[in-house]
Amino acid sequence: MSQRRSKSTKSSSDTHKEGTPSHPHSHNHSIFHTHSHNDNDHGHDTEGLLQALQGAGDRGSRITLIGLYSNVVLTGAKGIAAWHMNSASLLADAGHSLSDLLGDFVTLFCWKLSRKPPSLHYPYGFSKFETLGTTTVSLMLIAGAVGIAFHSYHLLAQALATSVSTLPPGPLHDLLSQVTSAAQHMPSIGHAHGHAGGVLDPNAAWFAAISVLSKEWLYRITKKVADEEHSPVLYANAIHHRSDAYSSVVALVAILGSWLLPALPLDPIGGMIVSAVILQQGYALLKGAFAELMDAGVSRKTCDKLSRALDPLLSKSAESSHGVPYVLAIRDLRAKRMGSVISVDVTADVASTLTVMETSRLEEQITHRLREAKKEISEVRVRFCPVEVEIDS
Repeated sequence: MSQRRSKSTKSSSDTHKEGTPSHPHSHNHSIFHTHSHNDNDHGHDTEGLLQALQGAGDRGSRITLIGLYSNVVLTGAKGIAAWHMNSASLLADAGHSLSDLLGDFVTLFCWKLSRKPPSLHYPYGFSKFETLGTTTVSLMLIAGAVGIAFHSYHLLAQALATSVSTLPPGPLHDLLSQVTSAAQHMPSIGHAHGHAGGVLDPNAAWFAAISVLSKEWLYRITKKVADEEHSPVLYANAIHHRSDAYSSVVALVAILGSWLLPALPLDPIGGMIVSAVILQQGYALLKGAFAELMDAGVSRKTCDKLSRALDPLLSKSAESSHGVPYVLAIRDLRAKRMGSVISVDVTADVASTLTVMETSRLEEQITHRLREAKKEISEVRVRFCPVEVEIDS
């Protein structure tokens, strides 16, 4: 029997939408517009986005819109409160919520595009839009962390500048002098000075506390949907919500600490700590997204799980009519993640005496077992290698 490669199973979008219509006159010009001679197909993408903005549609769109509307309220409330209550930390936190708002738009856009059915020009679907969205959100996290770090550093330098003059000459005096002088040559992001002459209103802490509870709740419900949908871009957006919760915690501590202990620079120190946490989260997301863009394989743990799922096909209980196991060996099992779906390639050694019908049934069994092991598998490609074996008489 000659080698053959099985036809591809469902494409990546088939796990979300069955029965993709095929029309002899339909063709795709780009990823954003599908041209069809069927009038019902015109404006499909626009309708999908409008449904999402109106709160209809799939779970991913709905959970993202909940976060988007919440961020609109939080950004406005914290920004206005910070301005009138003279809180520099709350103002920086409002800026972080604004980046969350932009991240929600990126998430919604990439989520909707990733759910488009495959087309003639893009036969493998659009799942990697999730990877692109994850990359964008991670870069926004990193940029936000850098901005908070610069802002906090300038606040710290200003707080230390008042202490330098009171210290006697020595190593500590020299160190603080270098810190304050270096801040003058670094870019200033945000208002490091706050409101000139303004007195901090401790009631600003209420806005920070509400933000902590709201963003932690958004993180939990978004992560729940992300896990159930196996969506990296929704997970990245959930991490973005939690990073904002962290910055709100720092703002809360800074406001209360500055109110109780005005001599301590708690605001900038906490801001720099949170910027480091957010930077680590952004880097981890970017590293994973870059690996997907480069078609990196899934983890060794996942590969082992997929291999174990095929072990029953190697046992004596799965024998052909010739008394030879359907699968003699499983080799070269590879898998890669494409957004929320996984594509698998596998080579199976089989007896050369197997018929086309038998190998076809075997292909179905391999696909079924792999999908039982990992629900997000959308495509399985099987290559059969014939092996000459002795048939018992």
